[in-house]
Amino acid sequence: MKQRFKLFGIYSIYWILFFIIARLLFLFYENTLSFELSIKEWFLTFVYGLRMDLSATGYILAIVGIILSFSTFTNGVWINRFLKPLTFLFLIICSSIVIIDLELYKNWGFRMDATPLLYLKKPAEAMASTEVWLSIVLFISIVLLVSIGIFLYNKKIKPIALKINKTKIYAPLIFLVLTGSMILPIRGGVGIAPMNTGMAYFSKTKFANHTAVNVVWNLMHSLVHKNNMKKTYRFMDDKEASQIVNNLNQNTEKTIQVINKQRPNVFILILESFSSKVIGALGGKWDATPRLNELVKEGLLFSNFYANGDRSDKGIVSILSSYPAQPTTSIIKSPSKTQSLPSLFRTFNTIGYETSFYYGGNIDFANMRSYFLNADVKNIISDSDFNPELLDSKWGAHDEHLFDYLLNDLKNENNPFLKVAFTLSSHDPYKVPMKTVFKGKDHATKFLNSVYYTDKCLGNFFDQIKKTPIWDNTLFILVADHGSARPGNSQNHELDKFKIPMLWLGGVLNDSIKTIDKIGGQIDIASTLLNQMNINSHEFTLSNDLLNDKSGFAFYAFNDGFGFISNTDKVIYENIGNALLYSENNSDAELKKGKAYLQTLMNDYLSR
Repeated sequence: MKQRFKLFGIYSIYWILFFIIARLLFLFYENTLSFELSIKEWFLTFVYGLRMDLSATGYILAIVGIILSFSTFTNGVWINRFLKPLTFLFLIICSSIVIIDLELYKNWGFRMDATPLLYLKKPAEAMASTEVWLSIVLFISIVLLVSIGIFLYNKKIKPIALKINKTKIYAPLIFLVLTGSMILPIRGGVGIAPMNTGMAYFSKTKFANHTAVNVVWNLMHSLVHKNNMKKTYRFMDDKEASQIVNNLNQNTEKTIQVINKQRPNVFILILESFSSKVIGALGGKWDATPRLNELVKEGLLFSNFYANGDRSDKGIVSILSSYPAQPTTSIIKSPSKTQSLPSLFRTFNTIGYETSFYYGGNIDFANMRSYFLNADVKNIISDSDFNPELLDSKWGAHDEHLFDYLLNDLKNENNPFLKVAFTLSSHDPYKVPMKTVFKGKDHATKFLNSVYYTDKCLGNFFDQIKKTPIWDNTLFILVADHGSARPGNSQNHELDKFKIPMLWLGGVLNDSIKTIDKIGGQIDIASTLLNQMNINSHEFTLSNDLLNDKSGFAFYAFNDGFGFISNTDKVIYENIGNALLYSENNSDAELKKGKAYLQTLMNDYLSR
């Protein structure tokens, strides 16, 4: 039994060392970039990359653990006969990925994943531009790396394996438990967020983050999810689809000016799951936001506003990068794609603003870390920045603590700023530190209480902000990340699940208008905001100005389908079965616009 545990431990170290050596190879091969990193950044690529290395190692050890579990009645000779060829196979696969990635990175600018395979009939075509001599060198490098791996196996692991004897009958159970425990390194720990590429991101330097990524894990993970990544929709000729979308996105120059200061501070507050259904000011049947209803009277309400997707990760990208949600995947899961997106943070950086993102939870959830680093956020505040005693919810620090943190930062802010904050208390399981207001134990009632709690925190925050100069110099934009099926149990595709609030507040607003009824969505925030500040918004190509005189529209995606809302119709279409689930006026023209939009969006997504 002791020898089996020893073998398992040494084999773990063997693969962790392999991945450390792979990272060193990457650093030296990409020396023109890596030598620009500081010594500290070099060191941190290994520190932050270790978690992903352990995950990759965990998958390998799970297989080895199964072999050891069912080899109780065999000796080391038989174990070695299984383990050596298996190791050889792993070495060939991993070494090939590591070495090929060295050259692919020079051409693609991101760590190897399934993306190149989406465009190439054969993986070998990815190396088509590589000279013959270099291909030979890379092949020899693969052979050399595999050979070193086999040498070390024979030197350090094989002798231990050969010493293993038959063991007691309860040994399989112990090793099955040990094998099952590999879920911890595979998943990246016991936290809410499972292992994702963003967990390796730590720096504002893109290359440092890329170096920390375990390329073997990255490729295998993307291959598993490749079917979602490569989903395409073809309803018409691409040129026709693009022309339809271009016509939809042609803004006019006539814009209603609603702010009285050209360079105000900007604060965007993203409210978790705040559906219009629970907001009285928007006609919500289940009113749980008395404080927000009061604030509506002081601000500019966008009353026909929709989320572009049904998850936080999709909403965040729609709001801050003006990039619509995709039906069967989320672009935030692919750092190689998000690095090509426009970013409000980046735009505000260029005009001298201090940019920050605040979240009371785990920044690694849903790959957020990589997105915000790619978006060039200067300051990222998350659960690790809060007193551990304040991390009193499943997701992190409740919203009252987030608002306290924000209030303190705002009072001490001297520079013009763009701050974005994301609440979390109204996320399932809806347990909030507040006396129950809505009676009941069902999920819908708990959700209403959680919304009421966040609304109360929101109201208290603005009560205090209004007493400071911050209020007079800041534009506050309140918007939900997505809607909610609760209460009312809306189906996944229904309109009322996607209708959300957007409210503008602050002393920089003039009193020219109180409500905007124009139809719009989260992706329209960038153009609407930037045009008010006389900042070029052309980079946000899919964003429309909701304050100009052109009619608006909204598009949202759900699992393998979309909704398209305009002044003439509201259509909901599901690609499975080519089913029109809903149409208010049976408009073929509006359905075609929605199809063109989805087709063009996914073509753009795949090309990034």
